[in-house]
Amino acid sequence: MITDVERMDELARMICYRHRLLKKDLFLHTKLQAIVDARFHFYLLCMDEGFRVCDIQRYCERYGYPVAHAAVIYGVNKIKSYEKKLIESGKFNSIRKLSREERAFDRRLKKLAQRIQQQRECESASAELKLG
Repeated sequence: MITDVERMDELARMICYRHRLLKKDLFLHTKLQAIVDARFHFYLLCMDEGFRVCDIQRYCERYGYPVAHAAVIYGVNKIKSYEKKLIESGKFNSIRKLSREERAFDRRLKKLAQRIQQQRECESASAELKLG
């Protein structure tokens, strides 16, 4: 069973991949625009996944980035307004849509890794039978 922390780890990994950051950089105490945007994007995806603000706060604190309740809400609203501007300008390429595609890709990779692991286990079991 996947825990909330594992789900948030997956979201953080996707955000870091999308924004080309290291996970430790996502939770730096900085106002560098690229990092702030990535962090706000992370907040939005967590909210879309059904996490509460206090869950997001706890996760960020876990990585040394204490964040206020209002800051999470501000970040989500900021990203939503950015999406709205893109829609109005006709350049909309949904932030959420891309993340869903990345999630689907991530799931395919996990399934492939599981198949490889099962195959290795079968091979080692058959090698043990041949030796025994």
